[in-house]
Amino acid sequence: MREPLTRAASAAAPLMRSSDPAVVTATEQLLNALSDVENTARLEAALEAFGRAVNAATAPRLSWWARRRAARTT
Repeated sequence: MREPLTRAASAAAPLMRSSDPAVVTATEQLLNALSDVENTARLEAALEAFGRAVNAATAPRLSWWARRRAARTT
């Protein structure tokens, strides 16, 4: 079990240096959940939070014009 955790920690290292605090927090929570894989509810919640954080961080930003149009309609 030690080898997969070591590989997960190595893979997570760049994410821990992300400029997005949500990605850093979600990565930390996921690594903590991986240490107790028998707690599947915690692991699933951490995976979902991680996915949401990474998706939000990597989603393309709307252009200035698109943001302005969206702001006018609300």
